[in-house]
Amino acid sequence: MAELTPRSHDPALLAIGAACAAGGLYFVLVGCGLAPSPGKINGPLWLAICVGLVFLAGGVMVLVRGWLGVPDSQDLPEDAPRALIALQWLATVGAVVGLATAATWVAFGDGPRQFVLPILVWGSWAEGIGRAGFALGALLAWLIAVLMARAGAKKVFSKKNSMR
Repeated sequence: MAELTPRSHDPALLAIGAACAAGGLYFVLVGCGLAPSPGKINGPLWLAICVGLVFLAGGVMVLVRGWLGVPDSQDLPEDAPRALIALQWLATVGAVVGLATAATWVAFGDGPRQFVLPILVWGSWAEGIGRAGFALGALLAWLIAVLMARAGAKKVFSKKNSMR
């Protein structure tokens, strides 16, 4: 079995990650009806779960990097525990899925949407253009989520990493 490199944890990244994850967890709890809402939610309650998932997943990603002492510009080290590599990939996909779900709701959900555009268009035209933009963004986000999930699965389950 390969020896793990001793690392020092990054306290700043751990603090930032914990704060983001806690904020995300709060919004997930709001979306599940288990915590009070911070104010008016302009959409269905489950939309708070999407917001919470993005922040929770982002916080988890920062926590993993802080635990391993890895700066932002570097990949996770080759000797990182497989569980942390998997957690990093799951969090990455989770953040993208949260964004994709919210964009899908904006594009295709019931009810009117109000968009302010930097051109002289208003009313139903602005709503149509705005929804079309969100639909394109949602489509791209879902595609990215699928590709990231595939890449993450390859990384986590590759034979190269089978000794961890």
